[in-house]
Amino acid sequence: MDTRRIQVTQGESYMITLPKEWAESMGLKKNDSVNVEVQSDGDLLVSPVKKTEAPKDIKKINVNNIKNENFLFRQLLGAYISGHNMIEVFSDQPLTNPVVGVVNSFTQTSIGMEIMEEDNFRILIKDLMDHTEIRPGKSVERMGILVRKMIEDVFESAINNDVSYITDMEKRDVEVDRVHWLVSRQNNIYKKDPWLCKRIGSNLCELTNHIAVSRILERIGDHTVLLSRNLTTLIGEKRAEAVDKGIKDIGKEILTLYNESVNGWLKVNMNIAEGCIEDGEKIVKKVEKTFKNVAVDINTASSASLISGSAKRIAEYCIDISELTINAAMY
Repeated sequence: MDTRRIQVTQGESYMITLPKEWAESMGLKKNDSVNVEVQSDGDLLVSPVKKTEAPKDIKKINVNNIKNENFLFRQLLGAYISGHNMIEVFSDQPLTNPVVGVVNSFTQTSIGMEIMEEDNFRILIKDLMDHTEIRPGKSVERMGILVRKMIEDVFESAINNDVSYITDMEKRDVEVDRVHWLVSRQNNIYKKDPWLCKRIGSNLCELTNHIAVSRILERIGDHTVLLSRNLTTLIGEKRAEAVDKGIKDIGKEILTLYNESVNGWLKVNMNIAEGCIEDGEKIVKKVEKTFKNVAVDINTASSASLISGSAKRIAEYCIDISELTINAAMY
């Protein structure tokens, strides 16, 4: 924190000097311009006017000693989420087919990243997305829709005793993950560039909330996949009528809770959120009792227990979204 005294010119304008170290680090010289913007809390944001040519932001990954393909993918994903504009994969030996395959898989999975240059020893990946066009809030809204459809289909499969609803569930979860990675990436990009954050009409508090809800939705997607796997074991088994009714009721209540919690978040409505918290706590208790009589043998007993656990976690995550909604409504 650097405290500066206000001076008044003869024209009665208020004036302060800028810290020398900061001005030099920004490359500012005499007669250069800076942007000055009033914040919602009354503070002033001072930032240099962006030059036409932005500095290159390249994260370099040396694959000489990387033998694990999953580790390479995780490094690429980490560089992507960190917000780097370009990622260079290189080696002093010709790049192997597995390395090239991982890079291609990464560009197909990530949103906005494309291979721009490639030879035997080097691959350069660049972000081609305009991050003022796709807003984190809209991405979170899309995640909400994707996960809702997953939940609907999982419980439809149980009600109708039909696995066709859930055969592609893991592929659908990958799409949820892709959007979550984009939200995480944009969160870091905007934190590094508050001026860009202002251009999209957002602020760091709002971004923090977006990434928190995005992470919860990604977790709900994971548990929905677990539900689909374990329901597959039960589908086709002979189940008591009371059990089928229990699955139907729980599925309906969880889907309603999910829809309301996401709706409350999108509307920043604390009354909807409070209702979801109360309903969610009741559903959590009900879920614990629903699948007790599902077991026909050891295999179905294990599946029933895991279904109960995932259903309970989804309800608890809905409560978490609603708590975040109330926090956001209090800003």
